[in-house]
Amino acid sequence: MFASHCFSCGKSNRELTPLLEYIGRTDLVFEARSSIGAELDNLSFITEDNGDIIDDSVDIIDPPKEFKRSYKNNYLRNRGFNADDYEYFPVGTTRGCNFKLDNYVIFLIIDAGDIVGWVARHIWPKQEIDEHNRKVKRNDGYQIMRYRNSTENDFVKLLYNFDAVIEGETDTVIIVEGIFDVIALTRKLELYDCQRIAVVATFGKKISNVQIYKLQTKRVRTVVLAYDGDAVEANKNTAQQLKPYFDTYIADIEGSLDFDEMDRDQIYDTFAYRIKTPIEYSLNKI
Repeated sequence: MFASHCFSCGKSNRELTPLLEYIGRTDLVFEARSSIGAELDNLSFITEDNGDIIDDSVDIIDPPKEFKRSYKNNYLRNRGFNADDYEYFPVGTTRGCNFKLDNYVIFLIIDAGDIVGWVARHIWPKQEIDEHNRKVKRNDGYQIMRYRNSTENDFVKLLYNFDAVIEGETDTVIIVEGIFDVIALTRKLELYDCQRIAVVATFGKKISNVQIYKLQTKRVRTVVLAYDGDAVEANKNTAQQLKPYFDTYIADIEGSLDFDEMDRDQIYDTFAYRIKTPIEYSLNKI
């Protein structure tokens, strides 16, 4: 059963390495582990394309006006949220006191304990939003945006859940596209209190030099790229960006489901049997 081989921070298999050893897939990760580690120790930090030092500075911002943190929300409950999710992933609403953000759930982006951004997701399904916008467009009515984001800091400088990556302790980072992917993986793999493995989101199917640099500053060695199953070119391209700086692997997700939609067994199968090197992944996707 999945529970006996999960990433929980209990007695066994709390990080990627023991799990893959347990299921006999050491061929994927550990063949050249020591030599790769030595190479990584000697690598310099990534620079801008013109050779300049990366500027990863960001401004501390305020949450949206009237924001109040939530610990119970019907929309989030339907998305699988539990008590731990509310505790570990700051989220809230404006309680109907901010017209632009009515009917949104708002996730705070935290860096070094400070708020550096936020993402607001409308609680209506995409189909309902599209239908509403079609109707009001005829009369120049108010259209609903599925997402609203903060604007103070460029999102290429941000990683969601970055504070879960602990310098010198977090060895492996799973890189996903969005906030709900981070939360779903953390819940279903029971990673809440893990320090050896963390999940971060790049806010889209690409990674910037600044985001790579931020992971380097935390001394991360191994990254597992886990964008959506149909994001083949994005997985290939991003893996090539990561390879010079990390021991890089790709989770070859079957079908078009994202982690929020997958059950525990499907997620286990992905990480147990479908972890590939960038070369293996590319050969399988020709």
